[in-house]
Amino acid sequence: MKTIFAHDHRFIKAEDKVWSENQFESALWTRYLAHFDALTVVARHGTLPPGKTVEQLEKSSTLNVDFEFFPNLSNVMGLTLARPAAMRRMQALVADHDAVIARLPSEIGYLAIAAARAAGKPWAVEVVGCPWDGMWYHGGLAARLYAPAAWIRLRQALRHADNAIYVTRDFLQRRYPTRAQNSTVASNVVLKDLAPDILGARLARIATTPNRELRLGLIGTLRNRYKGIQTVLAALARTRAELPPLSLHILGGGDPAPWRQESERLGIADIVHFEGTLPAGDPVMHWLDEIDIYLQPSFQEGLPRALIEAMSRGCPVLASTAAGIPELLPEEDLIRPGDARALAALLLSRIADSHWMVDRAHHNWHEAHSYRTEVLDARRALFWEAFRSDAASRRRNR
Repeated sequence: MKTIFAHDHRFIKAEDKVWSENQFESALWTRYLAHFDALTVVARHGTLPPGKTVEQLEKSSTLNVDFEFFPNLSNVMGLTLARPAAMRRMQALVADHDAVIARLPSEIGYLAIAAARAAGKPWAVEVVGCPWDGMWYHGGLAARLYAPAAWIRLRQALRHADNAIYVTRDFLQRRYPTRAQNSTVASNVVLKDLAPDILGARLARIATTPNRELRLGLIGTLRNRYKGIQTVLAALARTRAELPPLSLHILGGGDPAPWRQESERLGIADIVHFEGTLPAGDPVMHWLDEIDIYLQPSFQEGLPRALIEAMSRGCPVLASTAAGIPELLPEEDLIRPGDARALAALLLSRIADSHWMVDRAHHNWHEAHSYRTEVLDARRALFWEAFRSDAASRRRNR
């Protein structure tokens, strides 16, 4: 049996393989290939970033996974002129597959659902984010005007879905409810190592904080302003003179030049470091082990994978109230999205508070246990097996 995975992610084709800057490493596809014989990933085509080599990317290619690249359907031209041809192509792909998995919100995902419904093929929705938050709270006039439509489209997709999997425990379910009989909760995070010595190493690091420069960390794309990097920069500009020696380290793909200019304008360029991307897994975890306070002041999220990874390393965290983040952290460690003044106040009160750091190291490390790989894999396996069984039954009856 064959299924389609549809999403707007940009993949990079180079050296006869397909690569990704983040989150779509080849190991991800095993969660679907455990239940289907083959997977066709329908997504957008990206380009190798300047100065990057494929060795710095995640390899997405693997056995029994094919890739089909569609144009950008998220702009005015894509939604109008390019959409009819894209729909015809999607319908042909759906006709050759047994089922569709749509990761939403995404234009390619919506296109795949429309084709699946027209063909009577089973489809499942992975709900990974809230389009309303991204467009209404952080976007221009056009984005705000489109936000209600984006909200309605995702709600309608979930209303009609027979299979739905959410990354949050509660937030996305309340905003985008489903009547699906087959529904579950599973974050996209992959946590394989939560050994007690990780917490021990974190507590030992906290004990040394009075004697060295502190490192703040943030993981997020540089291509847009959804991750709230600008909020951190503004907060540091407000408080630098009152803070102990520190530096900010940002891990993420995209062009750092505009962010460097913003840092220079704010007078903090000497303490802000853009460190590109790292392969998923151990390299990112080791990077997090060198961070003293992790920051996640996002405007739009589902349930941030990077945040849970930071918590699994015992990192104290300051974050925003976006989407599912309040499911993870105490209220007193949260700010409203974009509130640089509140983040500045939290930094001033928390950064020299070793008791807070120790308490949050324990809290975050223990909370991360709910997202262990074996726990999430068990939920996903039941969900995808039920979906596969439905697809197999419909195939026999065709």
